[in-house]
Amino acid sequence: MPHLLKEYSKNLGVQPVMPMVNRHFYPIEPDKYIVLHNEQDIQSKNYSYYQIAISLIKNVLKANDYKVVVIGSSKNLIEGADYYYPDLSFRKYCYIISKSSAFISVDNALTQYASSCKIPVVNLYGNIYPSITTPYWSNKKNKIDLAPEWDKKPCLSIIDPKESINNIKPEDVASSILKALGFSEEIKVTFKTKKKNKAKHFQVDVIPTKYIRSPLFDKNILNIRLDEGVMNEEALFHYCTNHICNIVTKNSLLDIKSLQRISKNVKRIIFKASEVPAKIPDIYFEALKKLGIDFMFLVVNEDILDEMRLEYFDQEVEFVQSIKEKPSDLNISDKFISFKTIIDGEKSYKSIAHWKKNLDSDNNIIDNADYWEELDYFYIYEQENN
Repeated sequence: MPHLLKEYSKNLGVQPVMPMVNRHFYPIEPDKYIVLHNEQDIQSKNYSYYQIAISLIKNVLKANDYKVVVIGSSKNLIEGADYYYPDLSFRKYCYIISKSSAFISVDNALTQYASSCKIPVVNLYGNIYPSITTPYWSNKKNKIDLAPEWDKKPCLSIIDPKESINNIKPEDVASSILKALGFSEEIKVTFKTKKKNKAKHFQVDVIPTKYIRSPLFDKNILNIRLDEGVMNEEALFHYCTNHICNIVTKNSLLDIKSLQRISKNVKRIIFKASEVPAKIPDIYFEALKKLGIDFMFLVVNEDILDEMRLEYFDQEVEFVQSIKEKPSDLNISDKFISFKTIIDGEKSYKSIAHWKKNLDSDNNIIDNADYWEELDYFYIYEQENN
């Protein structure tokens, strides 16, 4: 498809000219840096794996004195960068980009500006063909367009239910950044995606044995995991009075009087059901509603699903189909990045399986049912040899 500027040119009878922007000075600290644009306003252009991409080349960048600068939205900031300059004006961003060594972004006005400044551009596409908005003033050596494999065509909308942009592999983004910076092809990214995580958001699970504070708690809803059979009442009280929480139980109810003390911060109770419980009276659900607490049955045994939905048709009843065994396309030797963390006192773990084995700093797969049940939160990859 033709470039948008060429279409404008044909229809308006004018020729595209190099943009002239009265950029505004902004005191940026590093002298040698690359810029990542954090797009959060347009869902179909929201790329989730910048952090992984940067981690793959961080050592190369550091060895060559490159810093990573993030601009754009202050929401869901990309972790792993060196400097953050969110929510600035377009003109200030133009100044920052004009001094950079490479610009990594989705297609937008800033990529066109970087192109006009002859800044190397790595451009990610989620909802439109690259040919339509590729950096217009860049030559082939000065730009790299990365597009996913669409089922049929891009959604051409600000909302993409398939999140196609996340089909762009982080190793491809990382390799493209190195290429844009002019590194030799001998410097390779030894990372190969095997399976993406399905969960949309990072999750924090807490085993309430001891209360601690963590910066993670400030931007996440905590899932208090009483279903694992471990609880310190004092720790539970402090977590629920100091942080927004969901409480997960298994085949058991929490006393309403106990909940009244902590109800202000409890958003939802998730009752995991592997067996049909004794009849829960309607007055219990009414009491929760008065406290402002949502309730959900999470059925983990398909044999009781119909009975649960019939018995509690006024309540939310969901079924989770757990994976119990290793998928055939994965290997035990593969590694994983977890999009959840299990907090137990001062220690953190990447899965319930790792918590049960007390493996607090480990990214190896554990081949058991506990691990595979949480597969939706794992980004599985193969570490290739150089």
